[in-house]
Amino acid sequence: MAIQQRAERTRQEILSAAARVFDGLGYERASLARIAGEARVTTGALVFHFATKADLATAVRGRARAVTRTTVESACLSTEGVGGTAIDKLVLTTHALIRLFETDHAARAGERLARELDAAGPAPSGECPWRREVARLARYAAAEQALRPGVDATAVAALIGYVITGVELEMRSPSTTDDDETWPPAGTGAILGPAEERLRRIWELILPGLVHPATRRPRPTTAPTVKAFSPAMFPAPTTFPPTATPKTSAPAAPSAQEPGATP
Repeated sequence: MAIQQRAERTRQEILSAAARVFDGLGYERASLARIAGEARVTTGALVFHFATKADLATAVRGRARAVTRTTVESACLSTEGVGGTAIDKLVLTTHALIRLFETDHAARAGERLARELDAAGPAPSGECPWRREVARLARYAAAEQALRPGVDATAVAALIGYVITGVELEMRSPSTTDDDETWPPAGTGAILGPAEERLRRIWELILPGLVHPATRRPRPTTAPTVKAFSPAMFPAPTTFPPTATPKTSAPAAPSAQEPGATP
């Protein structure tokens, strides 16, 4: 039993090392020797678990699909029972994906390997979980009549796919050049800032063109950093009864909790 547990730990360490190498170098430049060195095992030990680089790539993509599937399912379930619409779930799912890509080498490696390996042939039978979920939510948004007339759910899914892939690719661009100049340079059309901020600004631009005016309401363009959601996170538009407008408005007193508040 101890030998089996040690062998499984070694296998998982090799997988993690392979994800880091594939993520950083891509499939062609990665080598079994480089991956073995990253995992701190001999090449013979690596080949015992994974005979070829193709086997390693398949295993890394399998891990990427598993973690991605869990992420998108959790993002959708987080709004169940609190009035989350398909549009809300689309927004939150994309932010959850970007956070995953920022922190998980296997998820990023899966995206890079898919681009590099699938370009030469048909996509593998295991469909990309996040693209499948985005397409499903786009269809649900159409069924809820939340999309503008004439907006096609398939086109919405494709657009969001391009956005996610674009933001993920920009994560790989260096934030500065050798001369410490800002990258990407100003005027290139790229959005500067953290990945989630880029995504939030993109959603602010595209949501008005997607959502039916009759169903518009304040929506989160970013995901809260808490696991539990409450109805307060999806507030309805506030209306006020007609009242006389005062000529002047006194400034609000500082809160007692604010630094420098005057008692």
